[in-house]
Amino acid sequence: MSEPIPLPWRRLEPTDAQALERARAVSRRAAAELDSGARGVDLAWRAGVEGDLAALRVYVRGDADGSCGLAVFTRTYRPLKFAIGEVSVYRAPLTRLWHVGEPYVGGVASADEARAACDRLLEACVADLAASECLFFEGLPVDGPMRGALRAGGAVAARALTLELGIPFEHQLIRMPATFEAYVAQLGSRSRQSVLYSQRRLRKDMAGEVSCECFETPASVERFVRDASAVSRKTYQWNLLGLGLRDTPEMRANLTAAARAGWLRSFVLYCRQVPVAFMLGYQHGSCYYYDDVGYDPDFGKWSVGTVLQIEVLEQLYGRTDRPKVFDFSTGYGEHKGRFGNAARTEQNLLALPATARNRLLIAAYRACERFSGAAVRLLDRLGVKARLKQLIRRVSSRGTSES
Repeated sequence: MSEPIPLPWRRLEPTDAQALERARAVSRRAAAELDSGARGVDLAWRAGVEGDLAALRVYVRGDADGSCGLAVFTRTYRPLKFAIGEVSVYRAPLTRLWHVGEPYVGGVASADEARAACDRLLEACVADLAASECLFFEGLPVDGPMRGALRAGGAVAARALTLELGIPFEHQLIRMPATFEAYVAQLGSRSRQSVLYSQRRLRKDMAGEVSCECFETPASVERFVRDASAVSRKTYQWNLLGLGLRDTPEMRANLTAAARAGWLRSFVLYCRQVPVAFMLGYQHGSCYYYDDVGYDPDFGKWSVGTVLQIEVLEQLYGRTDRPKVFDFSTGYGEHKGRFGNAARTEQNLLALPATARNRLLIAAYRACERFSGAAVRLLDRLGVKARLKQLIRRVSSRGTSES
């Protein structure tokens, strides 16, 4: 018996009302089935504050009778960063078609069929790429069908080059038990004691003047951005990596749109009415997404990041729309591993047109990665890696206040 031929993928035209409605139906189906990652294929979420579907590149899987799969790419200008350790040395301009997590592949009965469907999607996507564009898959599960399709070569390999961005990492989650007390009880005994001690100590040292406020309405956005960006400016991520939450009209507009859609759930921890830590987050369906976090290094000895995390969880448990999953977003961190109780291994990958320029770009990136790895290992053997890392972060976090 021959294997079934995978259904084709078609690029959706924003003016095709009938196809758009089928895509929205698939998006709703995905949201109902997925407890984490559903926003990656939510057309409203990916279209952003402008709600312009023309800014997306959307592929639907199916035939004339209906659609059962969806892949949503956002066009974004994001350079490829060449770094030695945590220090950026060059940024290569890159236009990315950005996909979050796995595409939603409906109507498959086996892993082989899912893999075949991803092969067909890649063929369609690569055929549409301009020479200056690439596909960026963020947070692909390492045992998932799309990563397998990207790494296997096949017909797409002659037309596209695959670049793995870093090594696989653990994506941390919290499968939230029925009650807050049950969640705290399942933490390791050492972690539980440390977290609760930090919470008590902060309240004692601040004479009880500690509060954690949730920002979820359009009217609250201005204050959240003002207070969170004040904290963010003090972090090493802001000064060293060019990251962090920044007070811009675009940020305010995006958060206001999220609040109007009922998604915004962001928090700021205050000590004596001064903002000391923030969490930028959203709730989409039954999942809470932690997107960015920062704390004032001057309050580091009180572990305000830890206190904020436990306070946020307690507030989420107190809501009538309590999420089932707390998603720490891509990238592993000790803090995430400490609070998480589930994980999946993921990796970020690029697929670039097989041009001479891109071959050179990939070779240079890999050479930089090898040099960076060798340098980090040497510093580690010399016993100075941790101290140097702390020094870089300390100097960077003070950059704003001393300028």
